[in-house]
Amino acid sequence: MFDRIIAESCSLSGKVVPCFWQAVDIYLFKTHVINKKLFGVKTLSVSIYKYRNETDDLVERFCEERDLEEHLSERGYELTRAVEELNSPSVDRLARCGGDGLIIVNRLLPKNVNSLDSLDVVCLVDFRSHTLYLKRQRSGLENNLFPSFAFVVQAQSEGKLSIRCRSGDTTDDRSIVWLRDVLLCRMMKWIEASSPRSEMADGTNATIHSLAMIDDMEEYNQVFHELKQKYGLSMVSIWPECTDPQKFVFEDIAIATYLIVLWRQERRSNAECAMQSFVDLGCGNGLLVYILASEGHRGYGVDLRKRKLWDLYPGGTTDLRVQALIPSDASLFPDIDWIIGNHSDELSPWIPVIAARSAHSCRFFLLPCCAYEFDGSKYQRQNCALSQYGDFLQYAKQVAEVCGFRVETDRLRIPSTKRTCIIGSSRSYPPEEYASYDRKIQMFIDERSKQHSVPTLSSNAKADGWSVNFKPRESTEKVRNCTKIDRSIVEKIVAIVFQSLLAKKRVLPEHVQQNWNAGGTLSMGDLVEMIPQQYLTALKAECGGLQTLLKNNHQIFLVQNGTVQVRIPRKASETKESTVARRTKKVKNHKPVNLKQKTCWFFRNHPDGCPLEEFECRFNHEK
Repeated sequence: MFDRIIAESCSLSGKVVPCFWQAVDIYLFKTHVINKKLFGVKTLSVSIYKYRNETDDLVERFCEERDLEEHLSERGYELTRAVEELNSPSVDRLARCGGDGLIIVNRLLPKNVNSLDSLDVVCLVDFRSHTLYLKRQRSGLENNLFPSFAFVVQAQSEGKLSIRCRSGDTTDDRSIVWLRDVLLCRMMKWIEASSPRSEMADGTNATIHSLAMIDDMEEYNQVFHELKQKYGLSMVSIWPECTDPQKFVFEDIAIATYLIVLWRQERRSNAECAMQSFVDLGCGNGLLVYILASEGHRGYGVDLRKRKLWDLYPGGTTDLRVQALIPSDASLFPDIDWIIGNHSDELSPWIPVIAARSAHSCRFFLLPCCAYEFDGSKYQRQNCALSQYGDFLQYAKQVAEVCGFRVETDRLRIPSTKRTCIIGSSRSYPPEEYASYDRKIQMFIDERSKQHSVPTLSSNAKADGWSVNFKPRESTEKVRNCTKIDRSIVEKIVAIVFQSLLAKKRVLPEHVQQNWNAGGTLSMGDLVEMIPQQYLTALKAECGGLQTLLKNNHQIFLVQNGTVQVRIPRKASETKESTVARRTKKVKNHKPVNLKQKTCWFFRNHPDGCPLEEFECRFNHEK
């Protein structure tokens, strides 16, 4: 029936059939990774079917019937609804659970909900023939999110992957090209990249799915679109910080969307109407607080220092407080529903503790970034098989479990590599067992801190802080990139390096007439040994190194691959117009720098002067 070949791969490795369903999982449930018009996919139904008899033409029924499940049920097929699969469906997993195949109905959710409607797609999975059949549930709709004709993707036993359609169907060139050049290529890539299934000891898959705790992706998409329209462009246009507004504004909008939808689910589950209250510890620019408060949630933000953006929020809408928060009795929030830790740095391990000790009903949301211990020291990785970030996530989960939370993890849709959040929305113990859990919490803090902390909260002798070593960051951020070092020290280091390079005399062919010494090349390690220790100590105090200092003096030195040499002066005419054009595109209101206002360093300091004439040099030669 599907006799027209749209695309067919060459023979791949023997992984095609075993890894086919893993690739199908990505295509069906993460379609947005290859279709940029989509926000995501909402799975409406998953049914497992068993053949009634071998001669019944199931494929023909798939192509002709609008309600396939109802028709098959009437014809005596054994159909079982897999309700538990709706939140985290997997064809690969169900392929090993019996049954001849699956009927899946997915709803494709567009990014732009104003110009495109969502579209339902029916997927028929045949485990025995390793074939995936796909079509729109309702034909005739004007929508370019999915091909208008039915097609199949099949893994063949000879190691080939093919995409076919029916020769009698009306097709369009755009869809054909997409199936051939995009879908087939990506499916092949996923199959080749597939590895043995990663499963935990309890048999569950170790992968964290994106937005796994969101029940209704369609609701999330709608809220996200509304918040973007309401806050996105207005915040970007007034952004006063030096950071990228596109990244930070839309990241906070996505986090706000996640919390708003999560809290809606919580209210529906508990049959409550009152909107949750919150406190954001380490609120930074305060945008998350502003959005949540504007959407009706009572709450406020706390940070060590005020940001420029704070003064730009409409008066009375946003409660932002400058405060150095030290984990102690004074840092409890008994009247708050949710504690938020969004990139809260040294407070990250404390977020579950503060929530646990504030009230039995208090919950927390933690999005970790930098890894810290309870005493404020940098977290040291325990498991070398994981990254520093991955290991700290495991540690943060352990802290939350010690605090008595039922811990859940999720992956947010934000423009950041560190997007895994940890959520504690319920407790594993009743309120009357709080005292014993509090003792466990303090024992755990003591074990992880360099020095033992104060007595537990249940003791009569309470101290100010829960960890004697904890110290918040300074309210003023120090600039530590070697730009604040005493100028005389910088000049002495530059002179030492420069003279060491000139000692290895080298004359380039283009400067033979002037006999201009271009110097040799030295490794960074050799140069470090030439610098007096007191100068290196000054560099270290600024969290910089010799390489940073030399790169700061890029007019003089060329630093690459761990080596240093004198940078050869370039003629002004050699400055490429394309470079200027690139900078103009990247920088708003770009104004080219008039380098002639700056003095040529070589003219003043090189024994042979500058090898270029003044009219050729990009810098000014003093008379």
